[in-house]
Amino acid sequence: MQRTLTQWTAVLLVGAGLLLGGCGTAQTVKPDAGKNGQTVADQQKTGTQAKEGQFTVYRAGKGGKLKAGTVKLSASRDQLPLQLLKELVEKRPAGDTTFPKGLKVNKVIVKDRVATVDFSKEFRTRRGDQDTLLMLYAIVDTLTELPEIQSVQFTSAGKKVTVLGGQDLSSPLKRNKAYIAK
Repeated sequence: MQRTLTQWTAVLLVGAGLLLGGCGTAQTVKPDAGKNGQTVADQQKTGTQAKEGQFTVYRAGKGGKLKAGTVKLSASRDQLPLQLLKELVEKRPAGDTTFPKGLKVNKVIVKDRVATVDFSKEFRTRRGDQDTLLMLYAIVDTLTELPEIQSVQFTSAGKKVTVLGGQDLSSPLKRNKAYIAK
């Protein structure tokens, strides 16, 4: 009889321990979840997975041509075009006059392989054919390095830019290797 009582006591103690051990805050963790709780698959679907690496940007070089350079970035897939342009335009080296002073990149939207880039009002101040061409193709050739972008449309302060420095921008511009130094 005493042995049966001891067995029941042990069962009750183990059961109580399991019940009490399970109390508290429950947290569901997805396998391979990142800091924001999204799995890699979720991040790929929503475009929030960080892409880290070196990316090509084109800056004005000698002889009226663009020279390829690299920048190291870490950004989500949907923010990468914006971050690339901010690096190209807003963090340019001293003495680089490819872009107008004070120019800011407001946003980049990619749809159907066309990147629509919205710049601050300073974008419309560019004059002169050669300077304008270098500026435009520095942007286009940098963005078309990304496989999801085939051409670039320009807006400034939310309004479509159709002509700039004598250049027709009514249709999106495609990559033009003629401006890239060999």
